[in-house]
Amino acid sequence: MKSSKILLVNISLAEQSTTSFFVMPPAILVLAAYLRENGMSVDVLDLNVLKREHNDCNNKTLISLFEKYLIETNPSLVGCSVMVAGQLELAREILKSTKKLLPHVVTIIGGAHVSQFSREILNNCLEIDFATLGEGETQLLSCANFANNKVMPLSWPDGVVYRKNGEVIITPKKAYIENINKLPVPAYDILDFKDYLHNTSTWHNPYNINLGVRVPIITSRGCPNLCNFCSVSKSMGKHYRPLSANKVVDIIQMLHEKYNVIYFAIFDANFAQDIRRVIDICNEISKRKLKIYIDLPTGMPINVGAKEMIEALADVGLIRTCISIESGDTYIRNNIMRKNVKEDEIHEIVTVIRRFPQIFLLTDFVLGMPEDTIESLNASCELISCIDVDDIELSIATPYPGTSLYEQCKKKNLFFKGIDLSSFWMTSAYTHANINNFFIKPYSLDLDTLKKYRDLILSFRKYKNQSYYSRMKTIFNVTSNYRRKINE
Repeated sequence: MKSSKILLVNISLAEQSTTSFFVMPPAILVLAAYLRENGMSVDVLDLNVLKREHNDCNNKTLISLFEKYLIETNPSLVGCSVMVAGQLELAREILKSTKKLLPHVVTIIGGAHVSQFSREILNNCLEIDFATLGEGETQLLSCANFANNKVMPLSWPDGVVYRKNGEVIITPKKAYIENINKLPVPAYDILDFKDYLHNTSTWHNPYNINLGVRVPIITSRGCPNLCNFCSVSKSMGKHYRPLSANKVVDIIQMLHEKYNVIYFAIFDANFAQDIRRVIDICNEISKRKLKIYIDLPTGMPINVGAKEMIEALADVGLIRTCISIESGDTYIRNNIMRKNVKEDEIHEIVTVIRRFPQIFLLTDFVLGMPEDTIESLNASCELISCIDVDDIELSIATPYPGTSLYEQCKKKNLFFKGIDLSSFWMTSAYTHANINNFFIKPYSLDLDTLKKYRDLILSFRKYKNQSYYSRMKTIFNVTSNYRRKINE
C-alpha cells in the first residue's frame, strides 16, 4: 500500500563539526511545517537522536535502524539534509537503502553542501532523484506532489535539480520567498524535546542554572554582505528578508510557555543585519516579561552603531555571542575579504560587550587566504593577544564553489599539490572546520609556515580561557568546566 507520508531525515553530525552538541534541525522543521500547511503528512527522523539512543552506534547499525523505521513508515518520499561535506556519505547510504527496500520511493537531498555541488552529486549518485538549491520549500513541495501522484509537472520550480534522459538538469535558483512572515511556525511539535537534552556541565552558564534544551530558531534569510569566501548569498539570496519583531517573539513565547524553553540559539547568518529590528525584538521580549537566555553563535556585526543593540540584548538574556574579525590585517580584512571593518571598531565593540560579564565572547579568524603574508598573520596574532575575548574559533581558508575566492584559486592554480577539485563534492575533509587540512597555497607562504601560525593562534585559546575562568569565579562564583579538560 502506498503512503502519502513524507519522511525527512536529519543526518547526524559530521566528524568535522564545529560542535559536539546537536540541536533540533531548524531548516527541516521549517520544511515540515510548510509541507503540512500544504496538506502533506510529514515525519521527521533525526539520526543524531537515533544514534545516541543506541549508545552512539556506528553507521552500519544506524542504517539498519533506519531501514526498520523506513519499512514501518512506508513513505512516498525520503529527503535528507546535508549541510556539510562530512554528512554526504551517510546520506547516500540512507538513500541507497531506501531505493533497495522501497524502489517506488522518491529521494531528494538538500542543504548548503548540496547547493554547492548539486551537479556532481546527481551525476554520481543514482540513488538520489532530486536535489534542491537554497531555501527549499517550493522545490520540496513540488517533488512531494510528484512522489504522491507520479505525474511529472509541466515545469519544475527554480532551484530543482533532476535528471532527464540521463542528463542532469539544473533550474537555477532565482526567486526567493520575499515575505517569510507568511510561512508557518516551524514544526517543533513533531519532535520530542527530551531527545535534545544534553549534559550541559561544560557549557557557559554564568548563573549556574538548569538551561534545559537549547532550541534553535531562524529569524531571517539572505545576506547582502560581500565576503569573498562565503557562499550564503548564492544559496539564500542577497536580499535580506527578516521575520518581524513580533513574530520572532511570538515563536519564542510559544516555545517558552508550551515547552518550558529558556535557552534559545539564533542561527541566522545575519541576525543583527537590521539593528533596529533586534532592538524591537528585545523590547518585545521585555514587554512580555519573558525570562530567557540567548545565544548568538553566528554573532553580530562589528559596528559602532551596535552599542544600543548589545545593551538591549544583554538586558533580555544574551549570554553568548561572537564577532567575526577574520583577520588582524586591515588590508586582508577589508580589501580582500571585503569585511569593511576598522580596527578601532573591533576594540570598541569588545569594550561594549565586556561591560556585561555574563556574556561569553567568541571571535572568528581565518588562516591561509591567498594574500596572507608573514606580516598579515603576525597582525592577526597581535590583535588576538590584545583583545579581551573568551575563546577563538579558527577556520582554514576554504574556497567553496560559487564564491569569488574559489574562482580566484581556480584561475590562479592556488590549490596545494594533490588537491583534487573534482572530488570536493565527496570529500568529507573539505570544510573550513577542518583545521588539519590546508587547501590553498598563499602567494608568499608555504605549508610549514601555515601550520606554524595555526598552532600559534590556537595556543592563545588556553590563555583566553584562563581569563574567562577567572571572571566566572570572581564575579559569579561559578567554576566553569568549559574546555577545562583540554586546557589542563
